[in-house]
Amino acid sequence: MTQLPDFSHVLEGEVPFGFDELFYSRTDTRGVILAGNEVFRRVSGFSWSELLGAPHKIVRHPDTPRGLFRIIWDALGNGHPMGAYVKNRARDGGFYWVFAVMLPVPGGFLSVRIKPSSPLFEKMRGSCGAIAAEEKAQRVDPEESAARMRTMAQSEGFSSYTSFMAYALGLELAARDAKLGRPADPRTERLIDMNRALERVTEEQMKLLRSFEALQSIPNNMRIVASRMEPSGGPVSAISENYRASSLVISERLRSFVAGRDNLCDRVSRQAARALFLIGSNRVLSEMNAVFAEADPVPGIDWGEERLLLRRLEDSTHVDASKAMGRAVANAEELSRASAEIRRLMLGLDTIRVLGRVECGRMRDASGGLSSTIDQLDVFHTDIKSRLESIMRLSEDIATAMNRFLREEQGRSVAR
Repeated sequence: MTQLPDFSHVLEGEVPFGFDELFYSRTDTRGVILAGNEVFRRVSGFSWSELLGAPHKIVRHPDTPRGLFRIIWDALGNGHPMGAYVKNRARDGGFYWVFAVMLPVPGGFLSVRIKPSSPLFEKMRGSCGAIAAEEKAQRVDPEESAARMRTMAQSEGFSSYTSFMAYALGLELAARDAKLGRPADPRTERLIDMNRALERVTEEQMKLLRSFEALQSIPNNMRIVASRMEPSGGPVSAISENYRASSLVISERLRSFVAGRDNLCDRVSRQAARALFLIGSNRVLSEMNAVFAEADPVPGIDWGEERLLLRRLEDSTHVDASKAMGRAVANAEELSRASAEIRRLMLGLDTIRVLGRVECGRMRDASGGLSSTIDQLDVFHTDIKSRLESIMRLSEDIATAMNRFLREEQGRSVAR
């Protein structure tokens, strides 16, 4: 039985629609509307003659940041899917919020939109409004506004806005299932769990880098201490120089997978986010395709063509998700190996640290700060090894979960 829409929490000026309803629209590469469904037409309040052939920005609300559209068009223009919370404007001045799943298609772009209701939506509604207000009050450039939105995603623990929106899509699908009284979807639950694990990897990555950067100052402190304690070339000086040389080697290895453009951690996150977003998109596209079987005729829209396009996109997102998941698994396994290698290199630093502790004990009557410097090494070494072990464990868990998911998806493909 179809559940009746719940309009009990509709805000003043908000256009109501049900959780069971899906918006659909397709545009050309310039954003001109080529097709849409009745939900889109009804909620927007425009007639078909006003919508078809009009730019999609006809429903753009001024409270949606221009920076968000910069992020969206950058992604779609480069052939990547994207998701976003969007506040739209109806013809009569009312508004409605959607979570939009947007994908490139031959000759343009396609969007399927659902009604958002997760706790994250409440947070994002306020954040988007604040950024839009800043744009107006401070005349913020869209590129700068987009940078602020990406920073917001990073503050939530995600390496990119795409990763953040993949997580959001999982939450919104789960919240929608609950609103509609549906049983929890195992694929959606796994999507959320894997995204949370990726969030923890990103968090550990940043903490690891900060700890190692702080560690770089300690060999200099040791040399300063040595200059006060012993002649040039003494044992403490040699220890500090050996430590500096060894730590530089580790630093280069570390930066190759936690820092800089296209680092290994980011590659894991980017491919996994792409896979997880495509998996969520596939579910929405499948439902949208089923709804189209009951669509009423609309002059200027060929439903057979739209259904065929959706079916092809449904199939391609399934294939592309599996490919991205496979790349994410390979990157996660490489990340685990790289973390293990740096963990082994840290054992060499531990040996030098122990020599420093021994020398500190031998010179205990005139240590001159050497003891406190070694104490700092103890703290940083413990923290760094803990972070590396956490990244190793999480990346192994992610690779295992993704491999299991891939096998299940392959089984689903055979059964289709």
